[in-house]
Amino acid sequence: MKTQEQIELINDTINKTKENLKSSSFGFVLWGTLIAMLSFFHHVFPEIVQQTRYSTLLYWVLIPVLGMIFTVIYNIKKRKKTGYETHIGRALKIIWGVFNISWILLVFISVEKNQNPTEAILFLLGVMILITGLLIRFKPFSIGGVSVIVCSIVCVYNTSDSWLLVNGIASVLGLLVPGILLYYSKSNV
Repeated sequence: MKTQEQIELINDTINKTKENLKSSSFGFVLWGTLIAMLSFFHHVFPEIVQQTRYSTLLYWVLIPVLGMIFTVIYNIKKRKKTGYETHIGRALKIIWGVFNISWILLVFISVEKNQNPTEAILFLLGVMILITGLLIRFKPFSIGGVSVIVCSIVCVYNTSDSWLLVNGIASVLGLLVPGILLYYSKSNV
């Protein structure tokens, strides 16, 4: 194989990997939309979400768990259709798998301690988004991750009950906007 052919093969491989990352934008858009909608709905209609002692917990656990199941099924189908998995794709799958397990543990710990888990979950989410942005070399995710970390800090030091608004804003800035920008980006991310 000649040097020029090798360079073209490497460039084609890089472009395919970057193009495959665009399809992961679906998950970010889905989660950004879902969490923002849950947050803003809960903020506007607390009497609906907080009808019983456990209704808020069910609202914030059941709907996201259903979303996780849907996302896992979607990603498995997408991976089967593609027929292969890149190293970056595998790393992202592991990172977000760790996030899912950590999210569930944070919820259980917060229920036991009777605390709001929003700050810890936002911090963890921000770190995961930042890592994703650095791995795929896509600045909107890196900026989104930092934005979510800042939102987690705002939740810690804000004594008012605006955590739902901050959570919704963090979802839009960290997941929805970068996901949309990834979807509409050129293949050379």
